[in-house]
Amino acid sequence: MLLYQAWLNWRLQRALSDLVAIPVAEQFGDGVIVLAGVLVMLSGAALAALSGWAVVAFMAGWTVQALYLLWTDHVSRIGEPEAVSGRRQSVYAFTGYTAATGIVLWLPTVGVLG
Repeated sequence: MLLYQAWLNWRLQRALSDLVAIPVAEQFGDGVIVLAGVLVMLSGAALAALSGWAVVAFMAGWTVQALYLLWTDHVSRIGEPEAVSGRRQSVYAFTGYTAATGIVLWLPTVGVLG
């Protein structure tokens, strides 16, 4: 879903680039969304394969998401209703990913990941 959203944003930005200047912060945010999407896919694939790389992939994905949420605190339009709703959804998704990351960090201790 993250990669699809980034693709849609990229297409929209290309279509509007002659009419409206796209802020660098939005372009950077889209790049981070792509990176997070790729890391989520890699972490899921590594976990499905029961690979020890799942720990690294989940931690990398968690770190990118945490830094992105901290960064958006400084550049987002906090007062807009869409921003509040999107922020809440992002925090909920991050909470779920944090729980999954915690489980993945525990799996090598019980011998599930090799």
